[in-house]
Amino acid sequence: MRRMKLTLVLASALALAACGGKSSPKEPANAAPAPLAPGAWEGMSDKDRASFMKHTVVPVMAEKFAAFDAEKFGELNCKTCHGPGAEEGKFEMPSGALPELDFNNPDPDDAAIHEFMEKEVKPGMAQLLGMTEWSPENPKGFGCLACHTMAGGE
Repeated sequence: MRRMKLTLVLASALALAACGGKSSPKEPANAAPAPLAPGAWEGMSDKDRASFMKHTVVPVMAEKFAAFDAEKFGELNCKTCHGPGAEEGKFEMPSGALPELDFNNPDPDDAAIHEFMEKEVKPGMAQLLGMTEWSPENPKGFGCLACHTMAGGE
């Protein structure tokens, strides 16, 4: 009888430990990642920014880019945008790892990706980062030159 009680106590303790002792609500698997509150990005530490990028921005953008061109963008990761310096923790933007933009002389062969970036990436990044989107009326908003450099360094 005593052995049975001991076994029951141990089994209960193991069950509680396996469950973490407390239950916590989980997000549904299909829940959209929560964007940052307006102004939050500017106040985040480098560590918090890196975590947000890794756990929120990369998965969202990887899905968008793969839907656009899975062959070219099937392996989206930190280095895709930040370049090889990302391996050493260098995440400066805009990044020379991305194509330079020439707004005055766009390559007609790049029309599809330009449209994708304008309609999907720029507004998606602005929303995730809790920023307003760049427009001629809002030149301080999140835009192309937050990530890309300008051709000729202008």
